[in-house]
Amino acid sequence: MDAPSSIHDLIKALMDMETPFPARLLYQFSDMPSVDRQVLATAWLSIPVARRRAVLQDLLELAEHDDLLMFEDIGRIALEDGDAECEVSAISLLLEAEDPKLIPGFLTLLADAEKAEFVRAAAANALGFYVYLGELEEIKTDLHHKIEDALLLAYTKDPSDLVQRRALESLGYSSREEVPPLLRFASAKDSEDWLESALFAMGRSADNQWESLVLEHLDHDNPEVKGQAIHAAGELSLSSARVRLLRKLDREKDEYLRSELIWALSQIGGEGIEEKFEQLLAKTDDDDEATLLEEALDMLNFTNEIADFELMEVGYDHDHNSHDEDDETEDIWEDDEDEDDYEDFEDFGDEEWQRYVDEDNEDLDGSLEDSYTLDDPDDENDL
Repeated sequence: MDAPSSIHDLIKALMDMETPFPARLLYQFSDMPSVDRQVLATAWLSIPVARRRAVLQDLLELAEHDDLLMFEDIGRIALEDGDAECEVSAISLLLEAEDPKLIPGFLTLLADAEKAEFVRAAAANALGFYVYLGELEEIKTDLHHKIEDALLLAYTKDPSDLVQRRALESLGYSSREEVPPLLRFASAKDSEDWLESALFAMGRSADNQWESLVLEHLDHDNPEVKGQAIHAAGELSLSSARVRLLRKLDREKDEYLRSELIWALSQIGGEGIEEKFEQLLAKTDDDDEATLLEEALDMLNFTNEIADFELMEVGYDHDHNSHDEDDETEDIWEDDEDEDDYEDFEDFGDEEWQRYVDEDNEDLDGSLEDSYTLDDPDDENDL
């Protein structure tokens, strides 16, 4: 086995553009000692830009396949690279860092009009997680508001639609009163890109005021818009979407949409979903889908356990509080429009569910193998 290379050997290999960079050395970027990190930071900008770009891309691919590798150190170095491609790669390497110390750097990139639009857009995207932390009161309130203000400014002032849309998506986590009108305006624009971003943000909002808009777009002609609507239905745990999503799962051919359907149903939970997942798992010969279904079954068990616990709490509250039947009805149906949304599903009892499952079994036995293929994935977002 080769002896570990020193930081100086690593830098020498980075400088040597006549020789392909050895793949084994990529692992040396993970969890670097502080002394090595300082040496690399000093030498970083003297490394040819083509090699810096290529190595960062290789590290991103490696990180996707191995969760144990940590490339935050090189991400922090490359965040101030000055080259747009390197900076975007650096932001991607830092998305899982969950470190508030990164916020000033992301804010600086977002506000720098001289930066390429895809750098500003990547920074806006990265800030979304910290808006979420702010809503959980896990970062200081003034810092939380500073992030929201920066994103609102980018939404209103940045000349790039891409940056504006990424800012809106990150603001989806925010409870600021300015945000819901922005989402409604974006969803009403004559633009499928804006509609996609609006649905993405609605899913992040934890606000069921978006239920009707999400349900409206579950059958959209654009697969990307449809995928975001399905994802939002899962994020919002919309039980009113469950039957429609189950039916779609049997017939959907697109791999991206199938994965979104499976994920969303695992988040929603309820009757018929476990049976459907187990049927599909028994039939599929695709390893990727089998893994997805197994993970979805694990998530579904958790979702259903949470739902059962909440029902127990409701039962406890009912036993210990004096509410008449009319009051309970008012609690469930906040307005007539919500009640209408649920009318189609409230009579969907055990007998009809069994008939629905039996029909699906027939479909699965007769036509599943011909009904979809899994060889044409689509990317959900361009950043």
